[in-house]
Amino acid sequence: MDKYKERLVKGKPGGEVFGIMAIGGVLIAGGIAVMILLHPLGFFLIPIGIVLIVQGMQHMNVEFEYLIVNGDIEISKIINKNSRKILREITVEDIQRVAPLSNDRVKNDLEGNDRRKVYDYTDGTGGPLYYVVFERSKDKEAAYILDLDEECVQLMAETLKRKFEMK
Repeated sequence: MDKYKERLVKGKPGGEVFGIMAIGGVLIAGGIAVMILLHPLGFFLIPIGIVLIVQGMQHMNVEFEYLIVNGDIEISKIINKNSRKILREITVEDIQRVAPLSNDRVKNDLEGNDRRKVYDYTDGTGGPLYYVVFERSKDKEAAYILDLDEECVQLMAETLKRKFEMK
């Protein structure tokens, strides 16, 4: 029988969302300026700017879904509750270890390794159950920061045993 847990957490939007909204604002302001100073064709920039701002606002609502099955972890990004994209699939064989973000050794490992990419799939508030999953697949190293709950922690402790650190 499979051991299964699903968790949905709020996420923070990426920087590109704010860039898109800023470009939309510039297009609106530029369209108004061109329309007033030069030519009425500047009016056509305004709807493009509005569309960019609306698209950016829809991408502000971000959630991450963690699906843990027998130690394998699937991380998905859900945008505006209607668009779901699988970001990562981490197999139990590729997991090196899992430890709390508050662990001093984990903090040193995250800061001291330039080869390892760090992915933050949380809302960034630094909750008490933030855990880091260290992965090594082929020649690549990565670390994933996840916002787990008690049930997820318990499941991972049971399925990963020697790879899981409580403190």
